[in-house]
Amino acid sequence: MKKYCRIFYGALLTLALAPAHAAWPERPITLVIPFPPGGGTDVIGRIIGKELGDSLGVNVVGENKSGAGGNIGTRYVTGAKPDGYTLLMGTTAQTISAALYKAPGYDLLTQLDAVVTINSGPMILFSRNSLEVSSVNDLIKLAKQNPEKISYASAGYGTSSHMAAEVFTLATGIKLLHVPFQGAAPAMSSVVAGQVDITFDMLSTAKPFVMDNKVKSIGMGGGERSPLMPELKSLSEQNPELLKSFNETAWNVLMVPKGTPVEIQQKINDKIKVILGDEKIKARLMDMGSVPFWKNVPDSGSFVADDVAKWKKVVEDANIERM
Repeated sequence: MKKYCRIFYGALLTLALAPAHAAWPERPITLVIPFPPGGGTDVIGRIIGKELGDSLGVNVVGENKSGAGGNIGTRYVTGAKPDGYTLLMGTTAQTISAALYKAPGYDLLTQLDAVVTINSGPMILFSRNSLEVSSVNDLIKLAKQNPEKISYASAGYGTSSHMAAEVFTLATGIKLLHVPFQGAAPAMSSVVAGQVDITFDMLSTAKPFVMDNKVKSIGMGGGERSPLMPELKSLSEQNPELLKSFNETAWNVLMVPKGTPVEIQQKINDKIKVILGDEKIKARLMDMGSVPFWKNVPDSGSFVADDVAKWKKVVEDANIERM
């Protein structure tokens, strides 16, 4: 009898000590989107969140916590329990912030884990129609003849469009005049109106103007041609001597608080891999100027860490004032 009692209580003890996350997920998951509703990150986050929730059998609820270039929402997630019930829709903004902000209120690499990359879309170099250039080589020549006279619009200080232009000027040795706006839409509108000469932007923002021939597409900012606009040469293809390594993209990655169980991280990664392989999801992403971009858990972490290191070097080399 005592033998059976020991077996019985041993089984109970095993159950009691079993990981609390074994049945994850048991309730809704919050996906923090650190930008306002309606933007690209918000839309993609809700698409992926819906699919992930359907696959896991629970609701994944998108919650917008915007402000300070994505830092407010990111800080919120770093303070959440590492139990798999709070996710962050990470973007290029966080890796730039890690390099540009003196005190963003969190440490991206020590307080968060990158679980899976989701999508990537190339920045594209556009010019006003009246600018007498048809290639990146024309632009470089014109800018060297007119230092600090060629203007470029950005969505604001420290945004992807601003930083892409900084990388571009470092690589080519030209000097441009920065005209920052509050958002990608007004920046692109200034180029369409002929008020500013060039800008880097995503196809999702620029597509209507491209379709109506209201701007000129100078080159694809990714390292190679994109299936989104296969006829457009990449900048590195046009000038491999100066722009061989130029590869500016905007991307999204799911992140979790540091310490989230590896089993949960792997399960999320596995689910997202399947979701990104769905042709309907691929089509929806491409319609937004992006393509699926999956990496496993370790490689997703390395990708984010490498991007932080890249931006720290750009900030230093370009002598950009940290905020």
